[in-house]
Order: sequence, then structure tokens, then C-alpha cells
Amino acid sequence: MSSPSASPPSSTSSTLTEEKSTCTMADVIKDYKTEELIDYLLRRENLDLEEFRSYGLKAGPAKRLADFIDEMSEQKLRSFSSYKTLDELKDVLRKYKVNGEDITSIKQFNPVFEEINDNDKALEQCMNDILLQLTNVKSMIEANETTR
Repeated sequence: MSSPSASPPSSTSSTLTEEKSTCTMADVIKDYKTEELIDYLLRRENLDLEEFRSYGLKAGPAKRLADFIDEMSEQKLRSFSSYKTLDELKDVLRKYKVNGEDITSIKQFNPVFEEINDNDKALEQCMNDILLQLTNVKSMIEANETTR
């Protein structure tokens, strides 16, 4: 007999999904370097560096920074593919000042590379599969050219 506290096998994957979805912007900001965070704040709040320096983080900028931190600690991360409508996605992109004309401000993805030995069985299988698919494509192209 199973105990009432036993969970189904799928609970592990759902727990991992929940952990990913509870990540907040504050967690992401922890990874920023100081200069990058200041640049981000300048872009987001339309503040200039002189304004930060002139106040020495007194009054206004300190308040804005505190509000920003509160907002980031409550804001959950969400993948763009999870938005249900195009308008909802456009609103989010507009909020973060991402538009079709200026994609240079989007942070680039840095892939992680792993070393693979040339005699790795999985690599050999993958290469054989790719070669087989290319052979099939080549024969389909030749068949299409013959029927024209």
C-alpha cells in the first residue's frame, strides 16, 4: 500500500518547472555587474549619470532605486512563448523597449560548449543519421528534377 504522502512520478518534473517559474527579476539582477546595472537603470528610467552623481543617491534616485528593487523582487520571469496573445507579447516587448527596429539591445545568448571525443558512439550515430538524411534529401531533389 502506498502512503498518502507519496507523490506520482511526474511530480519531479512539475517541481522543476515550478522552481523555474518562481525565479524573479531580483535573482537575475544579482548576476549583473555594477556598471551593467547602472546602464540598465539609466535606460529604464531615462536618468543620466550626472543626475545619479549630483544627488549622490539621495532623495529622488534613492527612491527610484528602492521602487525598482521592490518591483524586481516581486516580478516573476516568464518566457515569451508563454504569452497567449500577440498583443500581450507586444505590450511586454514595448515595456522593455524591445522593438523590431533596434534589436541590438537584446542580450545575446552565449552557448555552452562541451568537448566530445571523435570516437564517441552518440556522435557517430548522430553523424550517420545526418548523412542518411542528406542522402534522402539528395535523392528527393533528383527525383523532383526528373519529373519536371
